Amino acid sequence: MNVSGSEMTLLLVFAVAQAVLGFVLSEMDRRKLGRTPWGLPSMVWALFWFLSWVLGLVLYLVAHRAEVRRVAQARAPMGGVDPRGRFVTPPPARPTTASDFPAYPRRADGGGPQATPVPTSPVAPTGPVATAPPSWQADPGGRYQFRWWTGTEWTSFVATDGQVVVDTSPDQRIGPY
Repeated sequence: MNVSGSEMTLLLVFAVAQAVLGFVLSEMDRRKLGRTPWGLPSMVWALFWFLSWVLGLVLYLVAHRAEVRRVAQARAPMGGVDPRGRFVTPPPARPTTASDFPAYPRRADGGGPQATPVPTSPVAPTGPVATAPPSWQADPGGRYQFRWWTGTEWTSFVATDGQVVVDTSPDQRIGPY
């Protein structure tokens, strides 16, 4: 294939223009979506477009669509349908005390422990806390991270860093258990 000097110059100018287009599109995605398609640097996208505008275009369109989906899923906290009509799943639920301690006492109605405020003073619970539902609460004695509250009294079940044990030397200041 014989290519003259002027044709070679024209092809090189066309390739550089395509590389600039690939760079600009990648930077637009970075500004709009928070990162370039597939997280590749914009110069890599420019190289794809420089080597072959068809290859660059196809790869860019595939990667751009994946980034748009990623951003749409991150912005849809309740799940549902995105603007294109595709189902978007909600993000995973925040961990609860029940998920941290699955093998230990649960509420009688079958629900897991609920987080309810507990006073931090090391005295027996009185007033509104005495009616709190059964749940893992901050240890009022302060020796452990959590202690099981039955709804009427503290138990000897305690937990620290996800390890549940039975408190064998109870703190008498928090009441009987």
